[in-house]
Formats: sequence, structure tokens, C-alpha cells
Amino acid sequence: MEGFLRVDNTNLPGSPTNSFLADEVASICPLITPSPPTNDLINPLPEPTQLNLGIGHELATKLQHVQDDDKAESSSSSSSALAAPACAQLLNHRNIYHHIVKDEDTEVQETNGKVQPLQLTFRNPPDNYFFMSWNWPLIRKIALWIFMSGLVAMVALVVAMISTLPKACNPQIQWYQGNVFYEIFPASFYADQDMVGNLKGISQKAKYFVKLGVKGVRLNPIFPTPDYPRDFENITDLVRIDPSLGTFDDFRRLVERLKSKNISLILDLPVHPLVKRLPHRKTSIVKNETNIEPPKDIIEGAILHWISYGVDGFYLKGLENLVDDPNFASSLRIWKKILGPDRIIIVNETVINESPKSIINIVLNNVDLVDIKLDLSNGANAVTQYIGSLQNGTLFSKPSMPWIHWSLGNANSRRLINILQHYNTTLGATLLQLMLPGTPSIFYGDEIGLHEILDPDGEKQDIKHLHQLNMMPWQGYTPPMLNWIHSKLVPPNYEQVEPVSKMIEERNKSPSIYMNSVYKEGVNKPNTEVKYVGDFLVVQRWYPRRKAYVVVCNLGHSKQSADLSMLLYSGDILVGPRADSVSDTISFKEVSLCPGESVVIKLN
Repeated sequence: MEGFLRVDNTNLPGSPTNSFLADEVASICPLITPSPPTNDLINPLPEPTQLNLGIGHELATKLQHVQDDDKAESSSSSSSALAAPACAQLLNHRNIYHHIVKDEDTEVQETNGKVQPLQLTFRNPPDNYFFMSWNWPLIRKIALWIFMSGLVAMVALVVAMISTLPKACNPQIQWYQGNVFYEIFPASFYADQDMVGNLKGISQKAKYFVKLGVKGVRLNPIFPTPDYPRDFENITDLVRIDPSLGTFDDFRRLVERLKSKNISLILDLPVHPLVKRLPHRKTSIVKNETNIEPPKDIIEGAILHWISYGVDGFYLKGLENLVDDPNFASSLRIWKKILGPDRIIIVNETVINESPKSIINIVLNNVDLVDIKLDLSNGANAVTQYIGSLQNGTLFSKPSMPWIHWSLGNANSRRLINILQHYNTTLGATLLQLMLPGTPSIFYGDEIGLHEILDPDGEKQDIKHLHQLNMMPWQGYTPPMLNWIHSKLVPPNYEQVEPVSKMIEERNKSPSIYMNSVYKEGVNKPNTEVKYVGDFLVVQRWYPRRKAYVVVCNLGHSKQSADLSMLLYSGDILVGPRADSVSDTISFKEVSLCPGESVVIKLN
């Protein structure tokens, strides 16, 4: 090998080709520098002076190293590499640089001026690790079972949470807010073989209250008078029951019967003229309901007495006559403290209007409902102005204000059908009342169009103030002739009960109807708007992200028609205008209503 590659003559001239290359490159790159021909070996050319090409021994050592490494390869590759001449091996790029090129998988190191491959070795893991003997197939099955069980449990938890979510996100209200009350004169509601209606008769008609959908029954005065019930307001005692109505046991059974139907009982408590002056006191004497000092006034004693029988609230009749009393504010605070947050105080709107400014905030903070009677006899314009004045007044100024207790009739006013004088007028008026914000109260008999007692000859002028307290007629039942008031009954319209009940049901499940107002950004906004006043009264009720409702009323005395398509597009008729009306779609292009009729529509 050395004999073929080593050149001893140092006087050979440089090759023409080598003259263009550096000396070191030309001497070690056989692919670029061609081998000299045979005649050049016989007659060698002189080399440049001071040029030493004595590298044959070093190159031969490297080639020998390459050959030794190639012996580790396959036999066919080794034999072919050894059989080939050194020049052929030198020309083979892959064989020369196979062990000296540095790449990702091989590290090289330089030792004594030579480049050598870095051999990496790994120690085989032992077979006696403690986890090598575990039952891995069983472990995998258990792990899979735990994972699937956890996944199923999480899915079941999510489904359970979704199923328990409320179906309607209605605003939080108290039991007396937005629900419908039913006012009764006990002596005229139901009499079974007795000559006067009584507490037992009211208990027997608990299913009727459930059918209507009312949540509170309010009793007009049940207290003894010199001539009850003809003189029912001139009471002599606030803690006893007139014997003609029944006993305390009858009253207790009535309360229990109503509560079993989720209906609360409210009493009218006439405080004037029985109470003309309120006692002076600095602080409340009430400790709790089971440890109470003797009351200092009649009203306080009556409240304590009746709540022990389960009464849920009181309408303090005649309280407006005591607003100028210097002890009025402190007494009202004590009464409300006795009742607590779950029982209510109802007052007439006159109490709010006539209370001195120095105590008005105390009155508003201790009153729950304000009774407001809506007069429909003056037409649509008067009703619109009255509703607007209420919405812009004190009761809608902030969310903590008392709610409105709407009434169309009561024990001291004429019957609706005798005021408006149209067959369907009581249904139309009741539908309008149930669309107003607040807590409506239906006076017994108005839902069926009950008339006043007939007195064409003027023979009953001595009880003229009682004509509106006619006996409640019951379908399929002939009541006994009452000894204190009697008259031939005008046939009522029993078919109106169903649409009234349907409207109450719709009101109870829709906050856009029963809400008092919408509290948004620190401002209490009424959710009632009068859309149109003219031939009709059009009132719209709405609530955020809910469908709006509209009631269209004809409060005139003749049939009216109007095009409301510029204000409203279309909707579905829910109730009205007559008891036999069916649900349908209305386009508001032409709306026609007879006198006293109303129709409630859910807008699309």
C-alpha cells in the first residue's frame, strides 16, 4: 500500500490542474486530482520546491482503520471491501466517512489527534422490579371501570342539575304580591238551611276558590254589632264573632280548610269609629309571639288575638281617620312588628295621600298593600289618566314601595253590572283589572255578573246601602230566603267563571302580567303602558325577554271598531271578549268590540 501511494521524488513540477487548487486540498482529494498516467511514473515531472507530499503513511493508517471497522459488517460487504484496491476504497465516499461523520445519532471525540466514534451503551433493566409482578391486565380493567364510572357519575350529576333548574326564571315575590284576592261578605255568600250566610258555608266553598285560582280570601267584618248584618260596620268588639256567623271553632276550621288549599285568610278590621285615639309609647312592648306584655290599645290586642287563629293579614278600615294622631307612626310600627314580614297590612289609598310628610316614609315602610278602587264609569280617558298618575307617583318610585291592591267593587259600592249596564261588562272589567300591575281583588259575584237586589217600588229604601250585598247565587242550588235581605235574583252568567279562571292562571305563570314594576339600573319602571286611547283603551304589559300581553277594552256605550295595525302587528287571543269566545289569531287590522267587552291577547 505504501509503495503505490508514497512519492519520494520531491523535484516533480506541479500539475497544471493542481495549480488552481491549494496544496493540501489537491493532495488529499483524489476525485479532483486525477492519477498520473503510466509514462509519468517512468519519467516523473519535477515537483515544486519545498512541497512535501509524504502523507502516504498517514493515509494508509486511516485506510487500515476503515478496513478494520468494516470487518464488523456483513461478510459480503467485508470481502468486497478487502478485495478492492485501496484507490477504489478511497473513492468510496460511504466507506471512508462512515465512522467519522458526526450526526444526530453518533457522537465523535478527538483523541491523540484522531477522530473516533463515541459508543453509547444502555444497561438492560433488571427483571426483578417490584411492579413487574403486578397483574397488569386486571389493573387496566379496574382503571377503565373507575374512569367510566366517574364519567357516568359526572353526566348524571349534570343531568340532575339541569332537571332541577326552574322552568321559568320569574322574579322573587311575596305570597300577597301579584296573586288574586277574593272579597266576601260572609252573611251573603252561602247559607245552608240557615237564614244568614255563615263561616261554615264559606268553608264548604273552598273548592270554588281553588277553581278560580285565588290565593287569598278576604272577609268583610265578622264582628258583633247591635244589628248584624244590617249594620255590619257599627261594631262593638274586635275580638269576637257575631253569633249569626258561627263560633271560634267554625272560624278555626275555616282557616285550616283554606290553608289546606294554599289559600290565606285576611280580615277586615274596622278601627274607626271604635278607636278614636291611639296611646302614647316610646318603644314597642312586643317581645315575641309567645311572651307578650298586655297590649295598650284595642287594635294591637285584636291583631294578637286573630293571628293566634292563623289569620295572615288585616285590612285596617278607617285608618285614614287616625293619620293626624301624634302616635300614629309609632303605633303602625308596633302593629307591623307584631305581624312580622309574612303577614300583611292593607290600607286605603287615602292613608298614603293624607299622611303628614314627616311620617310618610314610616307609613310606606310598614304597609304592604294599598287599596285603590278603579272607577270605570267615566270612560277610557279618565282611566288612562288615573293609571298614569299612579305610575308616576310614590308607589312606583322604588322597589320597596307597597304594592297596589286593585278593586272594582266592594261592600260599600254599587255592583259593576249596574254601573256599566251591559251584559258582558263584568267580564270585560275583570279582564282589565287582571291585566293591571299589582294585586287584584274580586268582589264576590262580580265574576258572574251579580246584580243588586231589585227594588222597583222603593219598598227596601231602609236597606238601600245594602243593595249590593245580594245573596250569591250558586248554579244548581236554590238558597233559602234570607230574613235580613231578599229579592228576586236576576239570572247570572255562570259561563264567565271559566274565562276569569283562565285569565288568573295565565297571570300567575307570567311575570309580564303579575309584576308590579321592573327594577332596572336603580330605577323602578312600571311594566304597563297605555298604547292607545280613543274608541278603545289598549293597555300593554311586558317583561324583559318575555312575550308581551295586550288588553283591548271598550268602555263606551256603543259598539266600536278601530285599526290598530300601526301599533300592534298580530297575536293570539287568550280570553274574551265573550264567555263563549275561542282562541284565535288577531291581526289588529280591524278590531270590533261591543260595549263593556275586553279581549286579552298574547303578542307574537
